[in-house]
Amino acid sequence: MREALLMNLKGFSANELKKTIDEGIASQEETILVGLGVLFEQYYTSLNDSAKQQFLQSLSSLL
Repeated sequence: MREALLMNLKGFSANELKKTIDEGIASQEETILVGLGVLFEQYYTSLNDSAKQQFLQSLSSLL
């Protein structure tokens, strides 16, 4: 599923990706969360330790 999602999004511009994410969130479909989780994982694992800490601070401030 991860690979299929990433292949479907491969080559998307920032605007296309934003539109896809916004539409997915607006749909309120639980299945969209799986796809967003894959994107979250890709982003999080790409960060260095300092950037991860900043990201986690931002997330924790939302809770």
